[in-house]
Parts: sequence; C-alpha cells; structure tokens
Amino acid sequence: MKSHVASMKGKFKASQATKSHVTYDYDFMNGFSAELDDDDLKELTQSPDVEMIVPDSIAYPHAGALVQKDAPWGLARVSSRTKLPAGSSADRLSYDFERLSSSAGVDVYVLNTGVNIHHIDFGGRAHWGKTFGPYLNQDGHGHGTHVAGTVAGRRWGVAKAASIIAVKVLSDEGPGKTSDIVAGINWAVAEAKRKGRPSVINMSLGAPANDAMDRAVVKAVAAGVHVVVSAGNDNVDAKNTSPARVPAVITVGATSITDERWVSSKTSGSNFGKSVDIFAPGDRITSAGMSKSSVTVKTGTSMAAPHVAGLIAYLLATEGRRTPANMLARVKHLAPDGVLSGIPSDTR
Repeated sequence: MKSHVASMKGKFKASQATKSHVTYDYDFMNGFSAELDDDDLKELTQSPDVEMIVPDSIAYPHAGALVQKDAPWGLARVSSRTKLPAGSSADRLSYDFERLSSSAGVDVYVLNTGVNIHHIDFGGRAHWGKTFGPYLNQDGHGHGTHVAGTVAGRRWGVAKAASIIAVKVLSDEGPGKTSDIVAGINWAVAEAKRKGRPSVINMSLGAPANDAMDRAVVKAVAAGVHVVVSAGNDNVDAKNTSPARVPAVITVGATSITDERWVSSKTSGSNFGKSVDIFAPGDRITSAGMSKSSVTVKTGTSMAAPHVAGLIAYLLATEGRRTPANMLARVKHLAPDGVLSGIPSDTR
C-alpha cells in the first residue's frame, strides 16, 4: 500500500493534467486519503491491491442544548453505586466527589473542535496536539473544551491530574471531514506509541456508517489505546453510527439525573442498542466554557463519553495498565446493574 501512495504521488506530480492529490497517509492502517479525478478513481478502483475505497463524509459533534449553569451532578453519579437522592437538581446539586489518588501519567487525546488549553480548570495540563483540516489552532466552538473539562478538569473533571491533548478534527461550526478524523486517530496512536504512556482517545462525535473511520478505531484499540466514543443523539439504534457501532470501542449512551436514558423528543435522545456498552451522565452537564474562566452546561452523549474516558484515565493511573477489552470489563464491573430506566431490552 505504501508503494501505491508513492506511485500515486509521483503520478500526480508528473502530470499537469490531473487535479488528484493525496491528502493524508494513514500509515497505521495501510491506507491514505486523496482527492481524485474520475480517471484516477477508476484506476484505483480496478487495482487488485486495494481492499476498499470509502467516500469522504461529514461527522458531527454529539452535543445538545446549551445553557449557563454550575452544578456537575455527573461526577456525583459516577462515584456512587446508588441513585442520587430524590429531588436532586442538575442545576443546584452539591456533593463530595471521592477518589483515591492522582490520575497523573495518563494522556487523553480529545478528538473534537479543539480545546482552550489556557482554561483555568486545566491548570496547565492541557496541550495542543495537532490540527487536521483548514482550521486555526483553537476551539472556536466550545464543544471540545467542555468535553475535555469533564475528562480532566480540576473542578469539573473525573481524572483531575490527567494530561489533555487537543486534536482538532472538527470545524468551529461543528462538522468535520471523516478523512481528517481518521488522520487525527492515526496521529494520536503514533504519539501514544512514541511516548509510551497509558493513553485514551475520546471521540464525542459520529457520522453515518463509515468503514474507514471504523477501521481506524479498530487499529487504535489493537495498538493498546483505549477508545471511548459517544453513542449519538438521534434516539435510535446506534448500529448505523460510526464509530459507535464498532464492537472494539467503548460506546457510551447518556442518562439523566433521575437515572433514565436521556430523551428530549422522538428524534432527540441517547442512542441505544447492542452497540452501546455503558451509560453515563449526559443531561445538563456543567464543565469548562470557551473563555479562560467560564463554565457552561451542555447535553448529549458527547457529555456522557468523557465521564467514561475520565474514569478509564483514573483507573489506568490508580490500578495500572489493562488491555482495552479488560478495561471495558472493569468499567462494567464498577457500574451498578439494573438501575436505569428507558433502556430498550436489546441494549447490552
């Protein structure tokens, strides 16, 4: 496959007639992305060495409503095996978040709209990794910063000493190309290998079924990186959503403060089905805002996934390394069973 990339690059440079060009080399999955004219696409399609060709598509952050509040009930819920007291408010709840020790030494790669690495809640533990796509090195949307705050914010996060690495693969408007996302996964896996630290990838995003993105996360997990993804917010079975449908990743659905599957309408709510591994708080979650000291509240499975990514970072730091499969089993063991309502019977 590398010879194909090399030969294609040479062909494109040699010919002034073609507008085709390679945009990314995906070394870890023996592939590449490219913009091809009709003739080059036909030639590539007919090659016996090509396993699949997947059209580039658009992925979206799995976020919901935005309001200004300041009570992180989600941390209380993930640290307790019992329901929160009756009448608890997502807006005003106060509690003690108990934890054992530091979660330092673990890297969490947040593939999203970017992260405001200067936000005070990160205390200097957030770093800009890389940008994929024609974007500035900033979070002009706020989605990625909110997600990162839930993963590892000093006040709002689960793993309060983990390191955050921003990988911008979505635009400041929200959507992003799947080819950029695959490139971001490729880079994060390579960085994790280079640094040799326990690593988690959080992907609070999704797209219609996409084989290339699915293949990328499978390769990441095979490399020992823990991949946590959001289930999606369409109130449907997640079986047609990438990468949520991939068995190798940890797919997270969203719940409300009353331990119900989060649903706001017939077409808006946490996805479900056999692809969903676990549920976590996702309704009216308080976390870091766009500016340096702001906080904000967001809703969606995008907010649920970082609770689990943060928990995994915490477990890696306090209990040691595990394979991704063993980690999923550990997380499920810690989760109380049979306490949620509104979960379809075919959901794991």
